[in-house]
Amino acid sequence: MSAPPQIDWAPILAARAQNDRDAMKLYAASLSGLIGVFTVFHISTYLGRKTGLARGPFRYSASIKSLLSKEVPIAPSLGHVLLYIIYLGLNLGFFFVKIDDSILALDYVLAARAGWLGVSNLCLTVFLSLKNTPLGFLTGWTYDRLNSLHRASGLMTAALIVIHAAMISAFYQDTNPSKLAEVKQHFAVLAGFTLWSMVAVALALQRRRYELFYVLHVLLFVALVVFVCLHHPDITQKVMIVIFVAAGLWIFDRLVRATRLLYHSINNTATLQPLPSGGTRVIMQKGPSGARSGQHAYLWIPGVRYFETHPFTIVSTQPLEFVIDAHDGFTRDLHEYAVKNPGVALKASFHGPYGHMPDATAYDKILIFAGGSGGTFGFGMALQLLRDLDAAVHRDITVVWVTRSRDLLEWFSPYLEKIARAQGFNISVNITGTTELNEKAASDQAPPTLKRAVSEDRVEMADSPSQSDAIQQDLILGIPIHHGRPDVDRIVSQTLEGVSANSRVLVLGCGPSGLLQDVRQSATSRMVTNGAGISLQFEQFGW
Repeated sequence: MSAPPQIDWAPILAARAQNDRDAMKLYAASLSGLIGVFTVFHISTYLGRKTGLARGPFRYSASIKSLLSKEVPIAPSLGHVLLYIIYLGLNLGFFFVKIDDSILALDYVLAARAGWLGVSNLCLTVFLSLKNTPLGFLTGWTYDRLNSLHRASGLMTAALIVIHAAMISAFYQDTNPSKLAEVKQHFAVLAGFTLWSMVAVALALQRRRYELFYVLHVLLFVALVVFVCLHHPDITQKVMIVIFVAAGLWIFDRLVRATRLLYHSINNTATLQPLPSGGTRVIMQKGPSGARSGQHAYLWIPGVRYFETHPFTIVSTQPLEFVIDAHDGFTRDLHEYAVKNPGVALKASFHGPYGHMPDATAYDKILIFAGGSGGTFGFGMALQLLRDLDAAVHRDITVVWVTRSRDLLEWFSPYLEKIARAQGFNISVNITGTTELNEKAASDQAPPTLKRAVSEDRVEMADSPSQSDAIQQDLILGIPIHHGRPDVDRIVSQTLEGVSANSRVLVLGCGPSGLLQDVRQSATSRMVTNGAGISLQFEQFGW
């Protein structure tokens, strides 16, 4: 009896690998097409607003905008959920596209596909993390607004690697257990452990200990790149090329940041001024050209912490100015240094600015809500509007600031006074802290103190809007000071009174989630009933 013919596995495995690569090219093309859709929408919307041709069509899209802007528990908006579903659908679809199990076992073929999808999504995750992202120009979504998508793609990568590891291990255990003992498989285990360590660190530390999270995140990413390359050391398999692309994007982004940091450090200093309740005013000697108030930049002050940069909102550009609330880590050290050395000028630099600012000249009415130290964004936007808008063209601009402490008035008093004097601006301040209300009732003479500022996330809102209706008011710098929570729904309703269906209204917000949720609900509910073109843009605490 003749021996069974020997199967030449090399071309079969090569064909399977080629199918995987072809599928990943289609996956990349699909993602590029999705970006293209957002790019076309962004550019056409921008041109429509600039020319005025889109005012009519905006009326018909109000229902869709209202639906997609609604907040949901698992994502910033229903529009994000829709994007997540499309992203999940693409991954499920390309998990099975160009699968050939006529010779190779299906579990092996699917295991390999999961690995390729995992590597491809790792590259996408890095792309979505870039500070200097081309998506900012193409779609209007800068890195901070892409952060939720970065996290989603990171979780997808981790899930796909688990599927790959489980299926390939089960296959080799049944067919060739010695394969699992190879050195490159040991690196696969290390890569998987490193990736899931990144997920665990993000879940445990990102909000509690951001500085520690960031250091671990970077170190684990570098280790992950090394382990994946050692798992697939043969460059002809093309896995290493995808990893090199991801690493190249990551390195290039950091080189751009470092170059900007070095350039802006030339003959530059930061003057520190302590403020009540843990605030610090930072005034830079030199700022970047083209910076706009309301954007943010990463600040580097080596005299406080040498190896760290931190993002802060630009409240003024003439000169470049930041108002920083003390929490822990760098901001606490910065405030303590300012208290001990008021007016000191330290060597400093920054990279940025970052953040997409809407074109305010395209809107008829603008409503700005800010909570706590989110006033840096609110007042920064108001100051930018003062510079951008033609004084001859009347626009209705309302700024509402909610704070727990009267002490924070001193933080923003220079900007409050300037905005209050401007024509067309309406500004009001709501003090919600119960301690402040008691002190106000007892005496108006309580001096400011240098106590630690309360976290913005703890800006409290009264139990009901009715509490604010009968609460005492007074004036500071000619600005009405309300003691109690603002009636967000009433303010939004009043802003939209008399607005025609062809008008454009911009609603901006920065502050705690409770305040922004109220603003979102009030604004989106009127996108349909009012018919005006309402645009929302929120900046939320946390980076």
